[in-house]
Amino acid sequence: MDSTGEELFCRIKQNEQVALEKLHRKYYQPLCSFSYSYVKEIHTAEEVVSDVFLNLWIKRDSIHISSSIKSYLYTSVRNHSINSMNAQKHFFETIEDHPIEYESIDHRADAKINYTETYNQIEKIIRELPPQRQTIFRLNRIDGLKYKEIAEILSISVNTVQKQMTEAVKHISKYYSEKILVLFTLIK
Repeated sequence: MDSTGEELFCRIKQNEQVALEKLHRKYYQPLCSFSYSYVKEIHTAEEVVSDVFLNLWIKRDSIHISSSIKSYLYTSVRNHSINSMNAQKHFFETIEDHPIEYESIDHRADAKINYTETYNQIEKIIRELPPQRQTIFRLNRIDGLKYKEIAEILSISVNTVQKQMTEAVKHISKYYSEKILVLFTLIK
């Protein structure tokens, strides 16, 4: 049975290092992607996330979480990312400079090419969104956070999150409509 983040945090507070490792495995990749959206450098993002988990372990006795461990981690990563960005000023790289690598089980070459092309098209559409809307969309649709959690992490209202998601979905659905129209034109 998979432990919830809250259960794991309770065990971390009881000095269970195994619980920290499980929490790390559960959230490391999504948190790295989230940090990357700020720092634009994969090694810096990994460093930020590692620092957050290290601080969680070091300060486990004094940390009191009022929301969820997931919200706490995302908020901590956001704050550390902003601090890192301000200190290093490394935000000129694009996502193409450091593509996210996904493990695959012996996929055919053409399937991998199609996946890469589709992924790049989706990333291009998402990158057209304003920065805050892009972050909100990624947190909701890619990382699976609820509007309330996103509002807490970004220190904005739930209403703002809802409006930004509505606009993001409108923008993205415009592309789906255009693609479908092109496909129907080619078929006829």
